[in-house]
Amino acid sequence: MKRDFALILPNKGTGEHDVMTITIFDNPTEANMVARSIYGDTAYAVESSMWNVQLPAIYKEGAFLNIKKKDARNDKGVLQSVRVGEEKAERIPTQAEQIAELKKQNEELKQAVDNLVLDTLGGE
Repeated sequence: MKRDFALILPNKGTGEHDVMTITIFDNPTEANMVARSIYGDTAYAVESSMWNVQLPAIYKEGAFLNIKKKDARNDKGVLQSVRVGEEKAERIPTQAEQIAELKKQNEELKQAVDNLVLDTLGGE
């Protein structure tokens, strides 16, 4: 089954690991081979299917962090994008987790409807 992989390149200047792109592969071995062939020997791939990664992003201590930027003018008046922070990428629930949550919510709604019907009919 194909999965999303982030291709990551350690940045020697900042010490951060930059997410260069996100693409689909069959397995991590294939993803790592492509990362190294495109970005060099220090590049690697990490599965990102379970995370809402928004480029630009970095990979730090086992987590994806989406970089927040805003446009600002420098001292010469040139408009440029400035980094203003980072935010941990949200986890995307699996289909099984989503189904389990929907079933739970469905049961809660059934119980609420049953209680409303009983209250309306004067039952207990």
